[in-house]
Amino acid sequence: MTTTNASNKTSFRTHTCGELRAADIGKSVILCGWLDVKRNHGGVIFINLRDLYGITQVVVKPENPVFKTVEELKSEYVLKITGKVLARPGENTNKNLPTGEIEVEAGALEILNTSRPLPFELSEHAGVNEDTRLKYRYLDLRRPSVSKNLVLRGRIANVVRLYLNNLNFNEIETPMLTKSTPEGARDFVVPSRSNPGRFYALPQSPQMFKQILMISGMDRYFQIARAMRDEDLRADRQPEHTQIDLEMSFVTEHDVAAVVEGMMKEVFSYAGEETGTPFPELDYEEVMLRYGSDKPDLRYALEIKDCSAVFKDSGFKVFRDSLDSGKVIRGIKGEGGQVYTRGELDKLTELIKKAGAKGLVWLKYKNDQFDSPTLKFLGESELKALKELFELKNGDILFICTDEPAKTARYMGTLRGELIARLKPAPLKKWAWLWVRHFPLLEKDAESGSWTFTHNPFTAPLPEELHKLDSDPGNVRSCQYDLVLNGVELGSGSVRNHSRATQEKIFGLMGYSPEEIQRRFGMIVNALDFGAPPHGGIGIGFDRLIGIIAGTDSIRDVIAFPKTASGACLMTDAPSALDEKQLKELHLKIME
Repeated sequence: MTTTNASNKTSFRTHTCGELRAADIGKSVILCGWLDVKRNHGGVIFINLRDLYGITQVVVKPENPVFKTVEELKSEYVLKITGKVLARPGENTNKNLPTGEIEVEAGALEILNTSRPLPFELSEHAGVNEDTRLKYRYLDLRRPSVSKNLVLRGRIANVVRLYLNNLNFNEIETPMLTKSTPEGARDFVVPSRSNPGRFYALPQSPQMFKQILMISGMDRYFQIARAMRDEDLRADRQPEHTQIDLEMSFVTEHDVAAVVEGMMKEVFSYAGEETGTPFPELDYEEVMLRYGSDKPDLRYALEIKDCSAVFKDSGFKVFRDSLDSGKVIRGIKGEGGQVYTRGELDKLTELIKKAGAKGLVWLKYKNDQFDSPTLKFLGESELKALKELFELKNGDILFICTDEPAKTARYMGTLRGELIARLKPAPLKKWAWLWVRHFPLLEKDAESGSWTFTHNPFTAPLPEELHKLDSDPGNVRSCQYDLVLNGVELGSGSVRNHSRATQEKIFGLMGYSPEEIQRRFGMIVNALDFGAPPHGGIGIGFDRLIGIIAGTDSIRDVIAFPKTASGACLMTDAPSALDEKQLKELHLKIME
């Protein structure tokens, strides 16, 4: 890689700091970069010169006219070094560096810029507070462990583009200033100076626009899109994020899945990983029963089982009363669970109670017999049935919980996560994919008690369940699907409503009047009147995808300029106050 100085047509540098190899020995070269490390060995100074591409060792001998200058150099000085490529002495080769067979003997050195003392060391092992890293993000990004993630991100974006272009997808940008619509999170809003009292919203997703593109006949759309949501943050969530957004006309759920699976295969192949297709799939009801979560980590075999039948004639009043009132009893086994102490089991019970459970039954199996405070309430036939159902072995532990099906699923899913964290079972595979399909279309809103969407309001019901919208809307399954990888919801999508009548019926169930439907969703419902094709798509979390491939715990590590957990940018001091002139232009007033 070379950079040309326009004034004299000579190269500013001839090579990068990660480029030179044994084949380059004897060449005269010009390198530019930052002083990473300086060492003085018996009067000879060694410099590790670093740029985005790697590190080259530079040697400066005492007889060199620049030696005195080099003695005064500090970390992160920006240098231009002219010299000759030499072979490192055999005992000094560094097999951990791609450039470890060579070094450059400096002939000339130019200081391109100096650096103040750093607020933190750039060493990969330096313990640095994250807030400090984000405040000085321009320094943090010099660390190879961070910069390599951004390079990977850009390369994978290109893989995605090439793959979708080859399948005749059209890359189309959608507006960043749009109308506020309910899509599952609070909108970021932007006041309009030229329309006092009116506001734009930043898009939570390009949802309605990509559906409009299908109605427009564009057939296949994609966009590596920015999306903004004013919601509480966590390790895998930012107020602004990026998604691989795509939509297709005349498709079924499995047509969309085939495109996504092919894309994931290409992406992981680029990253040096193999992933088999097709991905397994489970209906929502089954995945909740077996794993207690709609995004289970299937690298681990732990599975929840319904054991209601075991206790149908139980003398244990708690279980019998629960079954008599229409509730369920479910259990999960932890192999090697005898490591749990009584104190840990008490804490686990309290955790489940805080989630709403009445209690938690645990039974250890050791020396071919059960051990539990609940043992006196259970019969021999029940214990025998439990041992067979859960295939218990010495050293295992069994947890049992009872409540309504949805609540029990949630409790058991929490237990499953705790068992994985505590017992650390060996993973069955490195990459565990899963399609979760046919979520409920609607659910009751906890605050209003009215129906609301479980994913987004544009999802179509399963055709065979359309009739239940009139009689039993809470049990209508939808054409909604999520893509899960290693317990992370990587993508979410659906086949959409292409009928205005169906879309308006769903809005009506959610409590919207015809006037409100027109005011909030007029763009999409009006367009559905003009020959809308069947269509569907998905949005895949690009930040999460890169984070998983890079092996990071937080998506902040794969975003160039992320926000903190409170939504602040410490480098720019955003969000910030506006001055009175700006507020007046926007017709805004801050109320104390």
